[in-house]
Amino acid sequence: MNNQKSTHFHWVDIIKGTAIIGVVLSHIEHPFKDYPLIPLASLMYGLWFVSVFFVAGGFFLKAEKLSSPVGFIKGKMNSLYRLLLYFYIPAVLLHNVMLNIGFYDTVTNYGGKYMDYWGVGQFVKELVLVILFAGREPILGAMWFVYVLLLAMIGLSVVSWILSRWVTDNQKLEVVRALVLFIGCVISCQLTNVIGFTIPRVNNTITAMWLIYCGYLMVNIFKLKFDNNWVAIFCGLVVYHIAAVEGGTMLNSNKYTDVLSLTASSVSALYVIAYLSKKIENGAFGKALAWCGKESFYIMALHFVGFKLCTLMLGAVGFNLQLSSLLAPARENVGLTVLYLFFGLVFPLVFIVGFRWTKKVFGILFKRLWSVRN
Repeated sequence: MNNQKSTHFHWVDIIKGTAIIGVVLSHIEHPFKDYPLIPLASLMYGLWFVSVFFVAGGFFLKAEKLSSPVGFIKGKMNSLYRLLLYFYIPAVLLHNVMLNIGFYDTVTNYGGKYMDYWGVGQFVKELVLVILFAGREPILGAMWFVYVLLLAMIGLSVVSWILSRWVTDNQKLEVVRALVLFIGCVISCQLTNVIGFTIPRVNNTITAMWLIYCGYLMVNIFKLKFDNNWVAIFCGLVVYHIAAVEGGTMLNSNKYTDVLSLTASSVSALYVIAYLSKKIENGAFGKALAWCGKESFYIMALHFVGFKLCTLMLGAVGFNLQLSSLLAPARENVGLTVLYLFFGLVFPLVFIVGFRWTKKVFGILFKRLWSVRN
């Protein structure tokens, strides 16, 4: 029983590891483009890398926990929210330091935001924004996803609780919940992509609620095993077709063509990745991907720091690259792209292993000193 559970989590970690590699690659000035009939960038990451994370986030949700929002939300706040604060608060406090050491500059457009030196009032404002789920610091650029994931989990739990008090039959509840979340996603899509009205971390949270629920349905309701060859081939063709016709998505700004295409591409991409994950989970490559998946939060938080360190290293050997660039300045060079990808993945892994080892050593030393004193 324990071995089965361990294997199950192993292939899910591989899914997350594959997706986090897509996240890191998307923040590099790589040479991969979408060409007619060969949508390379969209297939490599652009169509699915964020949405697959959301769908996989619904795999282990339980109906009874979703309908008990107090305990569910408390658990998520103690895990995801606390980790967010551990990274965002230091990043905000080090904002001026980032400018001083060249990680930021005052002329680069950081996703619609320009950097400047902050006074005490601005620091207080930014810290309040962090606490209110609105933190935004370029060195943690990918962490918007964790905010949205947390908000979507909370929203899904609240919706489930409200509906469970209204609909008592479990089968009817599932139908009504699916309908409500689908309609919400349609409205969110229309507001952003038709009307042009987007509230940051609100519109895409509603989209994420639907995608997370799709993952919940796949595992908990439809009981998919992700082992059917023909379904995997069919899903692969769906992903290719949508990538060729529509290209990628931008869920950070809630940009995608329509809910049906988003759902089909996300679910299909996840099925293909899950199918392949089960094939490689016991090999060295699968274990490496699973490690990346287990530590995907830290890779998401720290890969931009890895990019900066790589740029500093390249500068030391004669490369003239912009340290303050928003994206890793690989200049569409394959070799530099691979190097930045390596640093973006390995630095966070080394950091968290080193941090845990140091914490463990200090814990042991503290216990020994305490026992000697007493």
